[in-house]
Amino acid sequence: MKNIRLTGCFLGLAALMVSCSEMNEGFSPAQEQISINGTLEGFSALPSTRTQVGSMAGDGALLMEWSVGDQVGVFGDNTVNASFTGNHTAPAAQTTFSGNMTSGDVPKYAYYPYSEQAVNLQAIPVTIPTEQAYADVNSIAAYDVKATDVITDKGNGSYQLNMRQMVSLVRFEISLTGVDGLATDEKLQRVELKTGAPVTGSYTYDLTNLDNGFTGSSEAQSTSLNLTFVNQPSLSEKVIAYAVAAPGAQGGKTWECMFLTDKHQVSFTTTALCDFEAGKYYVMPLNATVLENNQAVIEEAPDLVEEETANCYMINAVGEHSFLATVIGNGQKGIIPGAGFHTESAYISPKSAKLLWQDVEGFVDAPSVRLGADGRCYYTANQNVGNAVIAVYSGENQTGDILWSWHIWGVGDEMPSDEVYTNKVGSQFTVMDRTLGAHSKTSLYVTLYQWGRKDPFPNTSVYYVDGVATEVETSFPIYVSQTGTIAESVQHPAELQKYIDNTYGNWLGETNNYLWGDTNGTNPKYPDYLEDSTACAGWTDVKTIYDPSPVGYRVANKYTWTGFVKRSDGNTAGISGTTSRLDYINYVKYDNGYYFKKNDSDTEGTFYPQTGSRYGSTGTMWSAGQGSVLMRGGSSRYWSASPYDIGGTTDAYSAYMSIGSYTDVNGSTPWGAENKVNVCDFSSSRRDACAIRCVREE
Repeated sequence: MKNIRLTGCFLGLAALMVSCSEMNEGFSPAQEQISINGTLEGFSALPSTRTQVGSMAGDGALLMEWSVGDQVGVFGDNTVNASFTGNHTAPAAQTTFSGNMTSGDVPKYAYYPYSEQAVNLQAIPVTIPTEQAYADVNSIAAYDVKATDVITDKGNGSYQLNMRQMVSLVRFEISLTGVDGLATDEKLQRVELKTGAPVTGSYTYDLTNLDNGFTGSSEAQSTSLNLTFVNQPSLSEKVIAYAVAAPGAQGGKTWECMFLTDKHQVSFTTTALCDFEAGKYYVMPLNATVLENNQAVIEEAPDLVEEETANCYMINAVGEHSFLATVIGNGQKGIIPGAGFHTESAYISPKSAKLLWQDVEGFVDAPSVRLGADGRCYYTANQNVGNAVIAVYSGENQTGDILWSWHIWGVGDEMPSDEVYTNKVGSQFTVMDRTLGAHSKTSLYVTLYQWGRKDPFPNTSVYYVDGVATEVETSFPIYVSQTGTIAESVQHPAELQKYIDNTYGNWLGETNNYLWGDTNGTNPKYPDYLEDSTACAGWTDVKTIYDPSPVGYRVANKYTWTGFVKRSDGNTAGISGTTSRLDYINYVKYDNGYYFKKNDSDTEGTFYPQTGSRYGSTGTMWSAGQGSVLMRGGSSRYWSASPYDIGGTTDAYSAYMSIGSYTDVNGSTPWGAENKVNVCDFSSSRRDACAIRCVREE
């Protein structure tokens, strides 16, 4: 067995400390397994599976740590893009990475962060987003790029490599107290730069010629760099913030600068004093002197009517439609700070788009799907009924990672209307008159969802992928995840996600109760809790970026349906006799679903179809206790935004309304003696796909 030891250093930006790594390589018949012992003492102020900021030194240096899940890529003479993954379970300055190389090969080039698309060592892909978000120094870790072409043989199976920075950094130093026209209680929202040469966009670089820097077509690059402040700091404080930029010739070029507060817009032009070099940061001061010297114009903030965004867009007419494809979900307001979401920024910079599937043949014309230069995704609907999913990609021609996806819902000739429910304690909910994704107000064909995900799944017998009809009633594609992360689910929107190690049925490796914005974990077993005064309308948090509802709506909370059953626990299951159970259900009639009473005097009812559900382990349509026998028309489950309980094994479950099979007074239906309705059930695992009813936001 051969042992190779590789020691490496990362060269940081100006005023920053260095970081080092070591690799140990061992033999196997076809491949050699390599362990990388990595230290990361410090790192330039630079930026998702990458390093993170540990702390800031007194001279402005940002000291970095390896993030959990960090990966580096390695090339040799016979090894192409070998992935090395950190073994650490918490952020660490020193760790061990594991991976494989072709037997007998030695490392010659390395880069960071790892990308599956990096199959050509002379064209390593890099994207620097035009839209960047800043919450704190950790935000920049998402954009860090390092590489090396210097590996020195030190003898005795030991190698030395130096990783160098490939990007530049803009350091904003903002001190706006004492500026005439600006008040100290104003909130800083955004900085926009229009530079003289490209600073963001898609690039590649050559590992065999790192001195050549980034290259790429001008069509894929932008001279704009926009930074949104997540926490909106007050002008009464000095603000330090960072953004990442591509190196390039900027010296002598005119820059247009604008920053926006909640009350004012300030704009001016200036001249860049130097070029941007990789591995260095450049200070951009914003203070009274700078504004005065550059004759800044201070105006009242424009009354901007921002386009409302969501993960689902409803249409009721054929023809061309579009949606904003640079903002995910409902935008920045849908990100709960500290909630463990996959990103801090609601802004993305996609390069291409594609239709992933549709449940009605020809509903959306696949060739019509395109990404415009204005950041909008355009598509043509040939019909006005059906469901489709469109995804955008990080690379041209549907290459790279899926950055986000959206549900297009053809609702028919008329848009859905609202209905008002009154629950047990008198709280009122304004609820959509149909199930999310329904082909009509009373259709059994809808879309189903794993709890906490934005991604719809069909409950039709077939759906269409690349124009080909695919049988889905007995199965659906399953993505088996080794780590169970939110980021993986974003990249696999057309598949149910199953976490391989979760016995209790959570698609996530680590439970997150914030995904749909309601962490109310009141235990449904508590006696009479549905008649407690706290069982009222409302959610604990905001509608989030993962909420699958259209604009203006969100997933129901668990108290929405308590008026549907005349029992304090909201459950008819404990009543003897199937016909006796019907006496405890507040409904007008049954027809492939209950027409529940919206209030005590309602004579028409609101329809809840028996949509069926998908079993998250196999993708099959199913209902509890019946395997795959009960499908559409037999039973249904409607998710709420609320978790069932917090802690222990129950954290794989969330609250929902379950509707069992129906038997009339003559017992004439084929579904068995059920008539069980539980308005706040909890036994379904989060990886199962169930229906959703949308409620108006407060």
